[in-house]
Amino acid sequence: MKAKGIALIILLIPVLLPHVSAQSPLVIVPLNDDFTGVPGDTIIIPFQLRNLGNQTVSNVTVYVTGPAESFLYGSKVIRDPIGPNETIQDTISIKILNLDPGRYNLTLVARVGSSYSEAQVTVRVRTFVDYALSIDVNEEYTYGSNVTVRLKMTSQANGVIIGRLGYTLTRDGSVLETFVTTIYLRPGESWIKDVKLTRPKVGDYSVYFWANFSGRFKSKTATFRVYQRNLRYDAYFKDGAVYVHVYDENGQGVPDIDVKINGIPFKTDDGGTVSYLVDKPGTYEVVLNLDGRIVTTFVEVRKLFISASQENETLLVRVVDSTGNPVPNITVTASGPLGKDYSTTNASGLAKVDLKKTGYGTIMLRAESSRYIGDEASVKVTQPITPTPTPTTTTAPPTTTTTIPAKPPRNYGPLAAILLVAGVLLAGTSYAAFFRPIVQEEMLDRYYFVKVKAPRLKGIDNFRFEKGVNAIEVRATKGKAKIGDGTVVWEIEHLEPEEEAYLQVILG
Repeated sequence: MKAKGIALIILLIPVLLPHVSAQSPLVIVPLNDDFTGVPGDTIIIPFQLRNLGNQTVSNVTVYVTGPAESFLYGSKVIRDPIGPNETIQDTISIKILNLDPGRYNLTLVARVGSSYSEAQVTVRVRTFVDYALSIDVNEEYTYGSNVTVRLKMTSQANGVIIGRLGYTLTRDGSVLETFVTTIYLRPGESWIKDVKLTRPKVGDYSVYFWANFSGRFKSKTATFRVYQRNLRYDAYFKDGAVYVHVYDENGQGVPDIDVKINGIPFKTDDGGTVSYLVDKPGTYEVVLNLDGRIVTTFVEVRKLFISASQENETLLVRVVDSTGNPVPNITVTASGPLGKDYSTTNASGLAKVDLKKTGYGTIMLRAESSRYIGDEASVKVTQPITPTPTPTTTTAPPTTTTTIPAKPPRNYGPLAAILLVAGVLLAGTSYAAFFRPIVQEEMLDRYYFVKVKAPRLKGIDNFRFEKGVNAIEVRATKGKAKIGDGTVVWEIEHLEPEEEAYLQVILG
């Protein structure tokens, strides 16, 4: 019975020993094979190297392998010689990246030349609780504006977290609103709440935002001010348009002020001005929102009216406004067959036009002023009859009449043709991007990376990359990679256009 028990133990010994390659003189044994941590932790793995051979070994490379994107693996070279049946101890480190909670199996490897030894270690990743709070709100708002405060919490944990959060809104120290809730968030997920204030009152506001998840408490505070400016305005008619100008205490124009003219909405421009073209007389209502203070005013738009009568060689033009009152200082333009004449109305609204300058027939009249809507009219005038004088007998010398020949029309000649030539700009493209492969190299700690990308217009055949480095392991996403005598050779039979391939080299 004892002999059977001893035989069973002997059979189990190979199973419990670390995995080694054929004829490997070296055995690696982790002194601790079970570790626990959270994302961001660095784990130190102690190990022991045993030389079971009959020859001294040196330059032993030790490294850790496992899931590609889960850990940042360390590696080292132990250059001290290890004699037959000798043992040395050392450590190697790994860093836990942003992983989901769980159990991960890693492999500890010791390599000498072509022989190696492996041992398994386990890393248990716990839930890591972290999150970020933010408050998005401006510092100042003018009275009459709506205010939106955006509260945001984003999970930075590696698993589901559950907790409570809330906020308190105050104005001038008095609490306006409070809110508390319980939520859960997955990794990278966010909770967002918009706190909307409709036309809040003037005052100093504060928002206190807090959260407590798994005992991890965080808070954030933001303040903003609602204020009312001492705004002034002018509303008037000029040059055919109703103008509204809003300005501050310093006389500077204020933009983005809401203005309505006869119900039509506008906003003041960068100079604080709104203009509205009009062609009809009447009373125009102007409503302004001056930081929440609503002001209503009226602009009276009047029109000029023309009437005319002829007195011999003078045309009397009368100009009145919409109410029938005469309007002085109005420019009147009269255009007739011979030319134009200009006149200005007097205190009685009368202007005189010299018909000898305009000629007789149809006369076009136009009255203009920056303060009124102008008017146009046409009148017909006739040349006055001149009395015929009584003839007297006189002897006059003969009159010599000289006939001046009419000048022929001036010949300006043909107009010259003008040819305008525009240059054409040709945008060049990169030769390398279309016809040559792109090879990029980068080194990170003990890792050396190579990326090759085929050009856009054609693939790559029989690609070969060779680099002189001291490598202990190579991995390639495509093609074959191998370690030579102090070199790494990477060969790919074919890459399609714009296809990419990567090479990872672990340096010794």
